[in-house]
Amino acid sequence: MTMNLTRLLQATLLCMAVFVAPVYAQTFKMPCEVEGVIPAMDDLKIKPQKVVIEIQSMGKNIFLKMNGPEPYMLVANSLATEEYTGKNLTTAKEMGAFRKHKVTGAESEIRIEQATVIVTAFTDTTYMGKKVRVSITGPCGMPR
Repeated sequence: MTMNLTRLLQATLLCMAVFVAPVYAQTFKMPCEVEGVIPAMDDLKIKPQKVVIEIQSMGKNIFLKMNGPEPYMLVANSLATEEYTGKNLTTAKEMGAFRKHKVTGAESEIRIEQATVIVTAFTDTTYMGKKVRVSITGPCGMPR
């Protein structure tokens, strides 16, 4: 009886440890040198910048985040929420995600080509009081 109680207690503690412990997805960081263009404003070029793209995957969802100065700060993921729709764009040749705000219609997308490690992205933003789409592209280094 004591042996069964001990095993039950051990099993219960193990289950609690597994279900209570936080789940963390490993984040890969990829340095990139990107340049932005606003096609709607006669291909206005935006000053090139160094950015870092954070890559996470949890289950079937992919999370991509470009960290840099405005307008090079954007998020794209495949997670669908009350505010956003998302889509995983990953194929055998590239990794990518798309996100759209349900109310405003603002979209963002990040794609990283596997063979060349070049990022292409876009985001809808406000520039000089006008809603525009910024197209972003540039080479990246390998993730750390």
